[in-house]
Amino acid sequence: MSKVLPQHFGKYILMRKIAMGGMAEIFKAKVTGTEGFEKDLVIKRILPHFTEDEAFVKMFIDEASITAKLQHPNIVQIFDFDVAEGTYYIAMEYIEGRDLKDVLERSIKLGEPLSVAQCVWILMETSKGLHYAHTKEYRGKPLNIVHRDISPSNVMVAFNGEVKLMDFGIAKAAQRSTKTMAGAVKGKVAYMSPEQARGKPLDGRSDLFALGIMLWEMLTGKRLFLAESDFETLTNVLKAEAPPPSSINPAVPADLDPIVLKCIEKKREDRYPNVEAFNRELTRWYYSNVIDLEKEKLRPLMSRLFKSEIDEVERYNEEERVDLMGGTASGAADATAMMPAAADITSGGGDGDQRTRIDASAMDFGGPAPPDAEARTRAMPAAMEPPAPQQPPPRGYNQRAQPMPPPQQQRRGSRLPLILFLVLLLVGGGGAAVFFATQGNDNGNSGNNGNNGNATTEAPRGDAMLRILVDPKEAKVKIDGEVAFEKEGLELGQAVRVTADAPGFESYSKVIKIEEKDQFLKIQLEKEAKYVNVVVQPSDDTAIVYANSERLGAGPQSYRGKVGDSVLFRVEPVGGGQPVTQTVVLAEDVPIVKISVRSAATLLISVLPAEATVEASAGTVEAKETGLFAVNNLELGSSVDVTISATGYKREKRTVGIAQATETLKLELEKAAPGKGSIKVGARPWAQVTMDGRPYGTTPVTIPGVSAGRHRITLKQGSKTKTQNVMVKPGQEAKVYVDFTTM
Repeated sequence: MSKVLPQHFGKYILMRKIAMGGMAEIFKAKVTGTEGFEKDLVIKRILPHFTEDEAFVKMFIDEASITAKLQHPNIVQIFDFDVAEGTYYIAMEYIEGRDLKDVLERSIKLGEPLSVAQCVWILMETSKGLHYAHTKEYRGKPLNIVHRDISPSNVMVAFNGEVKLMDFGIAKAAQRSTKTMAGAVKGKVAYMSPEQARGKPLDGRSDLFALGIMLWEMLTGKRLFLAESDFETLTNVLKAEAPPPSSINPAVPADLDPIVLKCIEKKREDRYPNVEAFNRELTRWYYSNVIDLEKEKLRPLMSRLFKSEIDEVERYNEEERVDLMGGTASGAADATAMMPAAADITSGGGDGDQRTRIDASAMDFGGPAPPDAEARTRAMPAAMEPPAPQQPPPRGYNQRAQPMPPPQQQRRGSRLPLILFLVLLLVGGGGAAVFFATQGNDNGNSGNNGNNGNATTEAPRGDAMLRILVDPKEAKVKIDGEVAFEKEGLELGQAVRVTADAPGFESYSKVIKIEEKDQFLKIQLEKEAKYVNVVVQPSDDTAIVYANSERLGAGPQSYRGKVGDSVLFRVEPVGGGQPVTQTVVLAEDVPIVKISVRSAATLLISVLPAEATVEASAGTVEAKETGLFAVNNLELGSSVDVTISATGYKREKRTVGIAQATETLKLELEKAAPGKGSIKVGARPWAQVTMDGRPYGTTPVTIPGVSAGRHRITLKQGSKTKTQNVMVKPGQEAKVYVDFTTM
């Protein structure tokens, strides 16, 4: 039966239902402690009738065990995995925000699409978390994690601007208990790599391909490979070439094109060797091209896009505070709260972009608001009102609830006790009395039975036993919270939690399934991790030091971390110049990390003709006056590629070494041969090209040396044909592009 919220669930309080899918449900929850401590989190639990589905339970356990080992600011954190009320659950980080798919849709709807810099920043942050997952080791062995489901719906953007990767539910890892059958395909078809679509063995470059698709689509506002059917989508993934983003959206700088296109090469050996290399290129581009960093921050954008939702979240948070402090029970039994951390709950696998999502009513954040707290209090059923005891109980008294029936009885429809958690503030008492009001039995009786409702029914006992051997011997072992090295009376198939702790060793905690009548478990505790302090010393005392995106401050900074952890230090010169990054593996013999930074330099370019334009591979281009340009924020000792072009003149490209603070370049363009131009032809996903009846191969193709005047371009893809007339001007390049997916 459904329960009224808030309600107890194990050691947590379920506040509101966020979403419900076919196999699991998600709640916003709280955990409380002494001195008013409370923490918001998310509980994801298997629906009762799926606890007998061994394959699904193993997949659920895999998600918890894989993600729990990942502790990174750009990955949604797993805090706990356990069994309560006969149901497996995961306790994870609660994020007030929206997934990237919602952010993109809302930004377009409100006419405020993400800027190029914001798109790049989101991919920078996502790739940090993904590279960490790809390279994560556990107990000295690589986990070899491949996410396999990178897409906008699995990237969370918090209202405060943080970006986090989530949903490792179908991730491939070396230590999974469930294995994907050879040739089986999992994930969203429109974001698959060619090797994933073919069911081949995968590595991190498969996820890199998906990142490239995401960035391409974010920059262009269009879908890259998605078609009307999964078959057509897979065909596009395997065969269709992606045009440069700048050819679709002129606002995209041309020097960003090769970074994006290198990610989505069909052959994985042609892509970046890993996600970290891709992140380095994005970071270099970002800090070379973005002048006003404050303007591109995500937090102000999220505040504008989701103002009503943020206000609603604040109202919910205030109501929840009243619920706990004032004893109000908010929400109906099946109420679905409009909270921001909702994620997809899938039935496994993917189908293009038609992946099974949560019921739309549970995700409609723009629908009517639920009744306010006062209205809910007025509508509270009588069964929820706490009974008035004939005599006041002593302070700190907890009335015992009925024991929880076994999972088998729950699944047969037994009614669980209804628990209403009330905390009454006592004026002048200096303490709080906590009461638990319990509902009657299945037949609606009071359950009094002559002993004030405290009668219990002893749970059936099994004939299985669990024995535990632990090293070191002085470790304290607990089985389901009780100190013991063995436990009898267990049932086959029953799940128990085993923990072990010893001074100087890492804690052990694991859910064990009883599979034998005399089951033996050996536990070897790992030595407790050591921590070290390192000093990051930039060559410029005014430079700003960051550690894994966390700002430490200007000049030499101390950083404390765990021995063996990999930390990305970044140093940004205050007066301009290229940021310097350095990855350091923390060790006791590395107390100081020295990082050299270079001041910014400028390249002055004087060009003829005066109407020429200038592009640079690094730094920022500024037009000083007619025929004079400055390329700022260049690194001393580096080099920059400069391209100068003008109508009617040959394009000129020069590589200039930056050896001093101010370099100069003078250049006069050569006039182009009269009467000739070129035509650049592209199509999505591809097409055969003919010009004036003469074939020129398959897109993309550039036809040089075309005489000035009008020409007829025909593109053909299967039964689809498109013909366009194009005017070629001397010394210029004409462009033709056809999107066959819209025809």
